[in-house]
Amino acid sequence: MAILVLEPAPVPARATELRPGGRRPDDMVADATACLALAAEAPVQEMGDEALGTVIAGLAQLESRAAALRMSLSTEADQRRVSGRTAETGTDAWLARLTGTTRGQAAGALRIARLLTEKYTTTRAAFAAGELRLEQVKVIVHAAEQAPAEATTAQIAQAEQWLVAQATGTGTRTGQGIDATRLRHTARRMFARIDHDLADRHEAILLGRETRSAEAETFLALHDNGNGTFSGKFLISELHGHLLTQALDRLTSPRRLCRDRSGQVVVDETAPGTGYGANIYETHGAALCELIEHLPTTGWPGHAGNGCEVIVKLDLDALRTGIGVAGLDTGVVLTAGEARRLACSAGIIPAVLDGPSMPLDLGRSRRLHNRSQRRSYALIHDTCAIAGCTRPFAWCEIHHHRIPWSRGGPTDLDNGLPLCGHHHRRVHDTHFDLRPRPDGEWTFHRRT
Repeated sequence: MAILVLEPAPVPARATELRPGGRRPDDMVADATACLALAAEAPVQEMGDEALGTVIAGLAQLESRAAALRMSLSTEADQRRVSGRTAETGTDAWLARLTGTTRGQAAGALRIARLLTEKYTTTRAAFAAGELRLEQVKVIVHAAEQAPAEATTAQIAQAEQWLVAQATGTGTRTGQGIDATRLRHTARRMFARIDHDLADRHEAILLGRETRSAEAETFLALHDNGNGTFSGKFLISELHGHLLTQALDRLTSPRRLCRDRSGQVVVDETAPGTGYGANIYETHGAALCELIEHLPTTGWPGHAGNGCEVIVKLDLDALRTGIGVAGLDTGVVLTAGEARRLACSAGIIPAVLDGPSMPLDLGRSRRLHNRSQRRSYALIHDTCAIAGCTRPFAWCEIHHHRIPWSRGGPTDLDNGLPLCGHHHRRVHDTHFDLRPRPDGEWTFHRRT
């Protein structure tokens, strides 16, 4: 089977026809399109692993070369004012019609094309050679355009050359280029090897503009799906994104292999990858819910210092049996079992009602362990009581582990166990049993 290898060498047999001046560019582009059409029809299932990698890498270079050529042609069309001959409102509109993109996208690409032609020759040459990807080009041009006013043309050119070398890999220790995301961070210090003060001013400019842009673009949209779930999307600043990611990473399920108090390796059978079945997205989703449930209950504006609290209303029978429904003071209806779990959380006030809807227990005096009891538990447990779990005690909920409160279990020190949100949910999971160990820690075992 013949395999098309998209590399600068070897050249096609018709190389003499493909040289500049030998044939017109439109004919050569037509030939390249025909070659790609033939390559697309090739039986890729018969290709070896090495050939697959070679062709994919070659296509990436080909895409860059094609994009660079299109930008060059777009600049030429703009200089000739070709759009005026077709009665279009501008070159961007003309390009949008030809390429099937939006006018905004075409205008952005045309701006990059002009800058590459007028200023950034090093970037343009690397792009045309297929050594840079379009997103890397955008990062380099954007960073160079934000150079301080006192930076000279020679300094900008020198910084551009260094940044291109980082992107292509010719200037890195490993010889591997860095992607656009990492390149954006690297570009903040593109003047560091030229002038330290200039680099500081340039970094301040980039960070300041990014911060202002992020603040203006920040949003959160939530939608009630009407089926017991909410969906949404949001955009936040890089800083807050890292802070949120860090918080979720700390709250994700305990690692599959962790250590108990004595330093012995233990396996948490409830963790993802051990048969529980949750993937990273589901795990982060559960961590976000846990984060929301443990929002501060004091100091919230608009609540006169009383904190942000939610009242859970449920009947006494539902609390005892776990069968039935409960309601929040926000109007949300949830299962009695979930209400029983929430009733162990800070900021949640359980309102237990008798048959005639008379309040029997409003607050934490009977249902929840009080502050003194929690302090006593804190002297025994620094973290969740499950072996190997490192969630701090402050985030734990006290579970009535020997005799459930719904079955008459007392709210005392002998009947409580601090559990993090993840492991508290697993206690109510019929797939697991919670068992004590001689060293005072607890483990989950999957039921057969």
